[in-house]
Amino acid sequence: MSTKLRTFSLLHYVEAALALADYRRDENGVVIAQAPDAPGFFTQGETFEEARANLRDAIEGNVLLALQLGLPIPTISGVSIEEHNA
Repeated sequence: MSTKLRTFSLLHYVEAALALADYRRDENGVVIAQAPDAPGFFTQGETFEEARANLRDAIEGNVLLALQLGLPIPTISGVSIEEHNA
């Protein structure tokens, strides 16, 4: 059985996702943060700074979980994820 290795910079991936993120206030004044085209990459916070910090944690956590489970990692514009046979 062949194992696929995925190589990329997690820091670059997270920063690129944060740069593309959308922020909006809901009807209760809570800030909603979401990275487009990346399911699970959304959070909320009382301030934009809190929502952004929470989004960073959500992105890192989702990527690490995907790596552990062998699931696909959502494509983020400007980030190359290379696959190699082990």
